[in-house]
Amino acid sequence: MATKAQTKSAAKKKPAKRKPAKKKAAAKAKRPAGKPVGAKKAVVELRQAENLIEAELDRPGKKARAASAVPSVSAAADTILSRAGGGVRNKEITAFLRQLVMMLEAGTPILKSLKSLAGRGERKTLRDMIRGITEFVEAGNPLWQAFAREGKHFPPVDVNLIKASEASGTLTSVLKRIADYREKRERLDKYLQVAMIYPTILLFVCVILVIILSAFVLPAFKEVFESMDAEIGGFSLFVMNVSDLISNYWWLPLGAIAGLYAFYKLYWVKNPLRRLQSDKVKLRLPIWGSIIQRGVIADFTRTFSMLLRSGISMMATLDLCKNSVTNHAYIGVIQDLRDSVETGEGLEAPLRQAEKDGYVPGIVVDMLVTGEESGSLDKVADQIADIYEEEVEIAVNGIKEAITPIFVVGMGAVVGCMVLAMFLPLISMIEGIAAGGL
Repeated sequence: MATKAQTKSAAKKKPAKRKPAKKKAAAKAKRPAGKPVGAKKAVVELRQAENLIEAELDRPGKKARAASAVPSVSAAADTILSRAGGGVRNKEITAFLRQLVMMLEAGTPILKSLKSLAGRGERKTLRDMIRGITEFVEAGNPLWQAFAREGKHFPPVDVNLIKASEASGTLTSVLKRIADYREKRERLDKYLQVAMIYPTILLFVCVILVIILSAFVLPAFKEVFESMDAEIGGFSLFVMNVSDLISNYWWLPLGAIAGLYAFYKLYWVKNPLRRLQSDKVKLRLPIWGSIIQRGVIADFTRTFSMLLRSGISMMATLDLCKNSVTNHAYIGVIQDLRDSVETGEGLEAPLRQAEKDGYVPGIVVDMLVTGEESGSLDKVADQIADIYEEEVEIAVNGIKEAITPIFVVGMGAVVGCMVLAMFLPLISMIEGIAAGGL
């Protein structure tokens, strides 16, 4: 009897020990949800994606093997803040993955391959990163956890793919797939940057040229005309007054642009709701909105295809895609897809709604629905990514070809007005001198 009483007493005490943990969890839940950046963002995203692959590994025949091969992401997530440094370029990491795949395909053990590559990097920052990965693996830790420590360079999608591949024995093929994905994504990002940066550079050059003419050339001519008491017509006087305004307050528009950019980057987009509104506005921009939309669809379908081909479940794939999408306006679309899949309804209904809302073109919806019905969703998504990446490239090249003559004509008109403003009083002076001589 005494034993039973002690057992009951101990059972009653057990829940009491768990209360602080519950309070602690509740306290964490009450904290304001900010939007972390940089290394902190990598930690949060890894912790959010922590259990996405566990469902895949928890199948019959995989659970025992995964238990020893795949520890929790949380074990490595805390070290990301100290390891996520900068200085390593994306193309260098892609080249490192390519070389690692080549050595693994040649039969070289993973640790020997990493040690060899640690001394081959052209830049010290890359060598230090590979050396850190090597030391962590040499200490007996899995490769995915070593990559997770470099959270700035290896996003949760890559980490979770490597995590699953180590448990399933498909590391080499998955690393090759990641390298291909990174190369295509870098090329897409490059074209999107060109679409935004190229016009900005041309505009900046034009503004600098106008400032130089306004600050140095026109004032010199104006002094000559005033010293010679030349008659300055209305057009020339207007252009010279505008020139004086530009030369005295040229810093004002540049400062306003820089201030607005800093306000947007450092404050506005830090709030998730404001970031969502901004991303929606980007999609409605003329010309650029269409390019941004195509880029987001290409990026999403490429990630979607890669994850499905690597054996990740649909639910986990959509969760990882949602965390990695670049335009936050599509987070809700992907969440709707996930909810629909979770209830067993498939992808068609949320995709049709996304088509009505203007987020996904009808042709993409039709292709994805057909792929789902035929069981070839990964192949169809990969084809969509190829098509839309090519469309982004064509659109950007079209902008470059169209915008150059527009800027040339516009700049020619501005410079022509300034030249005309300078020479009209000069011609008037020459005519007056000629008339006086006669």
